[in-house]
Amino acid sequence: MIIVEKKKVASTLKLLFLALYFLILTVERIISLAVCLSGDVSSLDALDYYMIALTVLAIFGAYIFAVVKFTDLARRHNDPEDEEKEPKGSLFGNLAIAAGILLLGGMVHTDGSIPVMQFISYGMILISMAIHTIENVKLSKNADKKWLSFAYTVAYSMSIPVVYHTNIELAFLFIPIEIVVSAGMVILFTIMLKHFYDGNGESEFSLLPFLTALFGDFLVLALRWHEEVNVFVLIFICVTAVLWFAGSLLCIKKK
Repeated sequence: MIIVEKKKVASTLKLLFLALYFLILTVERIISLAVCLSGDVSSLDALDYYMIALTVLAIFGAYIFAVVKFTDLARRHNDPEDEEKEPKGSLFGNLAIAAGILLLGGMVHTDGSIPVMQFISYGMILISMAIHTIENVKLSKNADKKWLSFAYTVAYSMSIPVVYHTNIELAFLFIPIEIVVSAGMVILFTIMLKHFYDGNGESEFSLLPFLTALFGDFLVLALRWHEEVNVFVLIFICVTAVLWFAGSLLCIKKK
């Protein structure tokens, strides 16, 4: 009975902090959109329109996806026959996907962006992830792998580059690369986050997401190096690399 109660408390807290992520980031994105659209629209370029469109689609997409999944889960929960016929989806796994969709619109630097609010919203996800890790450490073994998985997933998310304007000569090359790398890493992080919540908080330290981050960040950093060094991304891609190697060695050791 005590274990069940603790699990309910943990689930409630995880859900609360994920809800705060959605609330804070959505408010910040709406404020940014209001600033963009209330200014001189004629001065906006193609990248501005892309970032505005992506932000709008991300907001609507995240909430539509969440509502559809919540409705489906509720229907299956209330209908035993449907529950038997269809595999029951994971509440937190579905929320992870919705969070990733919203994050696509959060990783573009639109006019009126409020970095402090963005960081606070991302912090809410990290707290939810930490609670999930603590919960699973208490329920099973491999505490070292679980905390290493948590740290790796967090570092990976922090190494995703934000899409910015640039004045470098190779802007025509840099901007498409920046867009693809940012969006691609958000998608891969979303997959990692879903597996994190659906499972026991452990990562498999897959090679593809890591190499994508390493190569993508290298291109983004190298092309813009002489204009401005993105120290934040540089630090976290290095941390991600160290944690990936440590996690991979731990996986080999445990086999």
